[in-house]
Amino acid sequence: MSARFKRTAVKATLIVCIVLWSVTVSAGPLDEIIAGAKKEGTVFFLGKSAFTSNSMKRLEKEIMEKFGVKLNVQFTPSGSMPKEVGKAIMERKSGATPSQDLETYGPQHVTTGMEADLFEKVNWRSLMPQDVSPEVIVNLPPYGEVGLTYYNSQQGLMYNPKKISAAEVPRTLSALADPKWKGKVGLFNYTSSWATRAKTSGPDKVLATLGDIMRNGAIVGRYADLLNRYLIEEIWMAFTGNSYMKTAQDKGMPAEWQSVDYLDEESRPLMVRKGARHPNAAKLLAVYLAGPAGARFTLEEGGGGNSAYPGNYTYDIRQQAKKQGLPAVSRENFMEFYRSREYNQLRKKIQLILDTGGKS
Repeated sequence: MSARFKRTAVKATLIVCIVLWSVTVSAGPLDEIIAGAKKEGTVFFLGKSAFTSNSMKRLEKEIMEKFGVKLNVQFTPSGSMPKEVGKAIMERKSGATPSQDLETYGPQHVTTGMEADLFEKVNWRSLMPQDVSPEVIVNLPPYGEVGLTYYNSQQGLMYNPKKISAAEVPRTLSALADPKWKGKVGLFNYTSSWATRAKTSGPDKVLATLGDIMRNGAIVGRYADLLNRYLIEEIWMAFTGNSYMKTAQDKGMPAEWQSVDYLDEESRPLMVRKGARHPNAAKLLAVYLAGPAGARFTLEEGGGGNSAYPGNYTYDIRQQAKKQGLPAVSRENFMEFYRSREYNQLRKKIQLILDTGGKS
């Protein structure tokens, strides 16, 4: 073998080694998740109820384009979160394999799940591409960073701009008791949310104000009930969830939004189940849904907006509150309150006010 040939062979070997070393050192946590997801090929996803089987086909296509992973998304629509977290706890206690890999919950249910050791502790920051906003990381004391938000729930006032101008729409809860709005206001009947507002603004003040609004002829019901009353123009404004404003708009009904006293916002985190059959695929799906492309998917396919990214009504609501100088209040800060005696007592008092029309 000639000396020249030997030098060429050694050089080629060195180049191959350098390339292999470069690939090895450049592979990060996300690359490892992608590799794992390719092997798993499937993910069981408990997600937003508005998603459909066609939505999942689009989601699979987008994940393939983004990460090069052919993923079969087995979707189950989220129904009652208390029932779902209860089912997950029973699976955990019995030692059964989790029926879902990735699940959607509100912060209150996440706390319950964390106490029951349901969810895997994930270093989400290490997995997120540069285009994913760090705002989507959900921090729940005392558990720290527990999951990723893929849409936000906000509560406030949906109003008909053809009936009420932006200048005169109520910006405080007490303004809803004005006699000029008699019989034109709808209130949701979710006592847990009213109890949170009472804790935020002062129990005595909020309870008294609710009584005044009820005596002013307010209509009470679930979100869906209030939407129906709004669509037939029986009421001109509804204290409701933000997605119902979008629903009204999609149905061709004029609808605008006003936060009341403060921006009331709650995250909808994605949580990976401990012992999941497809943990890498679950993490990859969560990272995608929490990013800007996932936010667009959730908006277009499920009607949910992510306030971390522009281009959706949830983001616009947050910006409106900032311009108006309203403080932001996150439900993630009330986990201890939800376990307190005060919380249960407030719910009972509020239920009585709603049931009796404020005449108790």
